[in-house]
Amino acid sequence: MSFARSYASAAALDGHIFAFGGGGGKSSWYNTVECYSSRNNEWIECPSLNRKKGSLAGISLNSKIYAIGGGDGNETFSEVEMFDPYLGKWLCGPSMLIPRFALAVAELNGTIYATGGYDGSMYLQSAERYDQREGVWVRLRSMNTKRGCHALTVLGESLYAMGGYNGDKMVSSVEIFDPRLNAWRMGDPMSAPRGYAAAVTLDGSAYLIGGLESNVQILATVEVYNASSGWSVLGLSSLGKRSFASAVVM
Repeated sequence: MSFARSYASAAALDGHIFAFGGGGGKSSWYNTVECYSSRNNEWIECPSLNRKKGSLAGISLNSKIYAIGGGDGNETFSEVEMFDPYLGKWLCGPSMLIPRFALAVAELNGTIYATGGYDGSMYLQSAERYDQREGVWVRLRSMNTKRGCHALTVLGESLYAMGGYNGDKMVSSVEIFDPRLNAWRMGDPMSAPRGYAAAVTLDGSAYLIGGLESNVQILATVEVYNASSGWSVLGLSSLGKRSFASAVVM
């Protein structure tokens, strides 16, 4: 990228990776957006978000990029911005029911799910979903544990909320959401607490990359979960220690 950014989010669309928002530390937040073309192997500048924000979440759905929630150090946002590549600008979408900073989102069967985060005063266990056909956010059953700075990914027809920070410490717990039942259940925990990790699903396995085990200990490992074999730990020597990062599959 043209400069370093942490607490940013990323999403993939049509062979491009969009990286947006984030910050450079000391309450310096960005509204800038960069786009990576795998075809040309280059980053280019894209239209900026409508305001500066970090610890937001990003996802792509129906040829649009969604920038969800986040904050600027003074305010926590419920707002949603949508980037339409054909119009070349960010549009205002339906806001979430509550503000969420350091939330996690995922898309399953055309629906966006937003979980956890921090509302400006406390860490959250609540969850909500957005279906474009309905055009509104709907409250879901809450998670069993408060968590922000966590990961949310899809395996099969379920959502996995993994790790994060509960307001007191990093956690290793995992919760699994079944949208058909609107119910959460506890899953197998990770081998160690982990928050601010990058997460992706690839070939039926969930990968949690790097992150923080505590406020000061940055991890150089990847935890991999497969429903048939459980959790395993891989080294991250090629990438080194990192946290506050994003990962996407193209």
